[in-house]
Amino acid sequence: MSKFEALSDKALSLVGQAGDSLRQSIPSSAEKWLQTGAALGAARMGTRVAGGFLRRNPAIVAASVIGAGLVWVAARQYKKRKENGAVEGSSRRIEPSRAPARKRTTRRAAANSNSQD
Repeated sequence: MSKFEALSDKALSLVGQAGDSLRQSIPSSAEKWLQTGAALGAARMGTRVAGGFLRRNPAIVAASVIGAGLVWVAARQYKKRKENGAVEGSSRRIEPSRAPARKRTTRRAAANSNSQD
């Protein structure tokens, strides 16, 4: 281990100790204010990024909104169907019967039969 690595390890441990002591010395209300401020800062940054994305890619955003709306409508319909309950019943398979093939007539054959009459 080099001296540089040893110094960086010591610096990390000192920063950790300073953070711990700072957390213990700050009252709980101040910590809540700090968390709220961090959340507000993240929300502001998120809205800036979203606004820039919206200006650059309006078609993608519109397609996403439409897709989310379709998913919402499908979920509502599914929920309504589920609330109404499934109809319980029984079913059986009916095998198809072999019917003789029909004879097909063509236009020419139909015209010949009409002209002969």
